[in-house]
Amino acid sequence: MGYESAAGDDWNAQPETEAAEKTGEAVMRSLRRGGASLISLLLLLSLGLTGCWNYAEVDDMAIVAGVAIDKDEDGKLLLTAEIVDTGGAADKAQAGYKMVSLSGNTMFEIVRNMISMTGKKLFWSHAKAIIISEEAAREGLVKVIDWYSRDTETRSDVFIFVSGEKTAREVLNLNSTTEAILSFELAQMMRDEKYTNIAPAVEIWDFIDKLETSGINATAPIIHIHRKNGERSERVAGTALFLKDRMVGKLSGDETKTMLMIKNVLQGGVLVVDDKRGNPAYSLEIVSNQTKLKHQMVDGRLRMEIRTETKTGLDEVMTTDGFLENETIHDIEQRAAEELQADILTLVHKMQQQYDADIFGFGESLYENQPKLWAEVKDHWPEVFAGLEVNVKSKVTIQSSAKTSRAIRLGD
Repeated sequence: MGYESAAGDDWNAQPETEAAEKTGEAVMRSLRRGGASLISLLLLLSLGLTGCWNYAEVDDMAIVAGVAIDKDEDGKLLLTAEIVDTGGAADKAQAGYKMVSLSGNTMFEIVRNMISMTGKKLFWSHAKAIIISEEAAREGLVKVIDWYSRDTETRSDVFIFVSGEKTAREVLNLNSTTEAILSFELAQMMRDEKYTNIAPAVEIWDFIDKLETSGINATAPIIHIHRKNGERSERVAGTALFLKDRMVGKLSGDETKTMLMIKNVLQGGVLVVDDKRGNPAYSLEIVSNQTKLKHQMVDGRLRMEIRTETKTGLDEVMTTDGFLENETIHDIEQRAAEELQADILTLVHKMQQQYDADIFGFGESLYENQPKLWAEVKDHWPEVFAGLEVNVKSKVTIQSSAKTSRAIRLGD
């Protein structure tokens, strides 16, 4: 139908059949004229399109914000979907949510059968988080994430987590007493993770890429329920370690920070440095960090040198003795560097001795920088990694001491 003018007469109105006929005639004329451009032809064809081929009303969809994946009592997959409740959202500051759970043998079977519970097809383009129970992660994640990565309606930038609680569902349902959508909160939390760096921010495409890449093992952040004074909140801290697609171990938040530093992806965070007596006394805010790896073969054995250069600001002094009289800035820098070197070596040795898991990407770095050497060792990289000789050199620089250059001194 055409538009109606103020005078009530039709303005450029014409039947749809007549418009189609004219469009078809124009196309044929373009085809007969050899000089007609392909762009003109495509523009003419587009006139016959009156809407999006995949258009669907919002009311006909169940918008998925995030999912939790567990195993039920029978060993089947149990999928819990956090679905945005758009009913009455126009009268509220934000939409609410509802939880829907269903078991099945495969992910696609569950997703398709959920239509019988929601009365609507699930819409995945706004999903932000996938939380997987440790039980499911230790059995292997390929059968869990293959459908999600393969389906054309899902997005590859969804964040993946491993639950630090018994189930993934209890984490996803944490905000049951509020109208907050937890999955959206988690996505924002991971975007701000660069300020703490105690958990890796991993999107599903990156996780799958690590599974398919030689010379590096996949990791995922661990999400917990933090309990304090009767209140509960989500907290992301620590790392789940994988050999192929099976979870084999965990790192603490501090170990995760060291891992990110070795991988040269550390963007911020805090270094706590002890005083001369071994007590925590100084907080250094990480401004920047650069890590370089150097490989060489010596007497048939691969050696690697890790060099880190970290620039910081002195943000806290937890002593009344003062640091300018009893120890200099250089003393603090030196002790921070020594502690970093020890932390890096400890973590590398832990990965070599307990897991044979190259979560740092040493093999990937070797492939990129010395492909001929990588070709010699790639077929037995886990064994080479386990026997890798590693040396560490760290440098820490304190660029500023915030607003004051002295410690707080107590009066007599």
